[in-house]
Amino acid sequence: MKRGDRISAIDDNLEGTVEKIENQMVFFKTDDGFTLQLPIEKVVAIGNILDTINLHKPKEKLVKKTIKQDYNKIPVFDLHIEKLQAKHHHLSPAQKLEMQLNEVKRILQEMKRKHHKEFILIHGEGKGVLRKEIEKILRHNGFKYMDASYHKFGNGGILVIK
Repeated sequence: MKRGDRISAIDDNLEGTVEKIENQMVFFKTDDGFTLQLPIEKVVAIGNILDTINLHKPKEKLVKKTIKQDYNKIPVFDLHIEKLQAKHHHLSPAQKLEMQLNEVKRILQEMKRKHHKEFILIHGEGKGVLRKEIEKILRHNGFKYMDASYHKFGNGGILVIK
């Protein structure tokens, strides 16, 4: 991560452009012009997945986030509802969950098709409902999984391994 990179907060609906990194803190300017800072482990660099995945839902935007690892770059998919659909406040919790689970199924199909061996799903640190449902889908489809890096995602991410 360097000055000028686009970033997103892991546990919040914040995005912006890196201005500087100092003492393990990332200083960034939001699209609204506010300068904020977050610990480096609470943000990830973002890119546009439209370049790599053919979306079946033209109105919905999926953001691909990439974190740098020693051995390669792993796709990171944020399943927070505000990342999947901007106008979601009218939806019931069941409808939001259904939308998130449909997105998980779509991501699994794309990752299989693209022959990705591993990727990360960010589900957040809520009540655990979404995580349990994701785990059911992963087991049913023959994927192995484990907690993603606590340092990067807290208890809110799953590393999926094919």
